[in-house]
Amino acid sequence: MNIDLLIKMTNEIGDFFAGVEVNDPQAAARDVANHIKRYWEPRMRAQMLKYYEERQGAGLTDLGKNAVALLYAASQAPPAAAPAVAAASAAPAAAPARGAAAKGTPAKGAGT
Repeated sequence: MNIDLLIKMTNEIGDFFAGVEVNDPQAAARDVANHIKRYWEPRMRAQMLKYYEERQGAGLTDLGKNAVALLYAASQAPPAAAPAVAAASAAPAAAPARGAAAKGTPAKGAGT
């Protein structure tokens, strides 16, 4: 996609969230970053991140630069999936069911 169009789109998204988060520019930058992360195609995001890396976001508004900087920092961070997998495997097993069915009595509606 044309980078100029991506820059324009980022700035327009920023204009919207700047109006919503008037008193908190950091929250507005997070909102713009979240919007791009959720709704842009991965290739569009990758192209914007590459552009940010190469040109430091030239043409983006300050809000747009801050938002893309958040995305760029997140893309450079090591994945945190390994600890989550280890934590999930250490979780206790589900407790056995309680009630009539657990005691060997057929549940209501079971065919007799």
